[in-house]
Amino acid sequence: MKTDQDIHSQEYMETMGQLMSEAMESPEGMQALAAAIAAPIEQEIKRKEISSLLLTKHTLPKGERPVYQKKPVVKAFWISKDGEAQEQELGEEEVEFPTNRIHSNPMVDVSVLKNGNIGTLMDIQSSAADAIRKEMDRRTLTVLSSSVPASNTIEVAGNVLTEEALNEAISIIEDMELTVKYIVMRGRRFNDIRDWDLDPQTSLELRQKGVVKNYGTGGILLTAAMPMNEILIIPDEEVGKMPVREALKSDSVDKKTRFKTGWLVWSEIGQGVTRPDIIAKIKLGV
Repeated sequence: MKTDQDIHSQEYMETMGQLMSEAMESPEGMQALAAAIAAPIEQEIKRKEISSLLLTKHTLPKGERPVYQKKPVVKAFWISKDGEAQEQELGEEEVEFPTNRIHSNPMVDVSVLKNGNIGTLMDIQSSAADAIRKEMDRRTLTVLSSSVPASNTIEVAGNVLTEEALNEAISIIEDMELTVKYIVMRGRRFNDIRDWDLDPQTSLELRQKGVVKNYGTGGILLTAAMPMNEILIIPDEEVGKMPVREALKSDSVDKKTRFKTGWLVWSEIGQGVTRPDIIAKIKLGV
């Protein structure tokens, strides 16, 4: 099945319906269906994830280690297999970022396949995509947040994001002769901006769309993966890598119960920061 096929087209629906019928007949049919559901799940992840905007994606050739150059005077940070941030000691000129599997295990009632219920199957695909995307973005934002040095962190005593705090964080980036590319925050945190005395053009955009796409040079990214009390400021230079060992794959489960069967949907990637010194952060409620 073509990976760029429109999942709402009649051709796609007919193909999936045929695969669902064949899936009940043999393990090969189930595996063919597994391969078919991987493409739309990958499309949905790419459509919503922000990790590839914040870290440079690097597809690893077979056998290549994810080893990257860094400055000896700064630490590198990466995500462990448990999803926690780890840091390297100073003095090293290279760092190797481990790759880890992120997965979802969607299950489906056998009757869904027997009856060719494509709508339910698409709901399962969407749920699997959301689970993988959210974990991917959570890990990316965890390592970015953990890497920001204290000297680049603006602490605010209250629980409200102020224009003064954001401007001060932006000035940290600008003082390095860099430009802010992204401002990353929780969706609910954006409510604070609605109370600011914005310039006429930005205020008009807010009234028309409900959300400001840009503040200064920085594009605003809203994500539930961010903690409510943190805002990240990302410059327009590379800050880290996202090595990809295995692109998204879907395998049918070895065993199925009387009423349920399913798939293992997974990808093997890493997340690491090589330039924490050029990232800024606002921390609220300190």
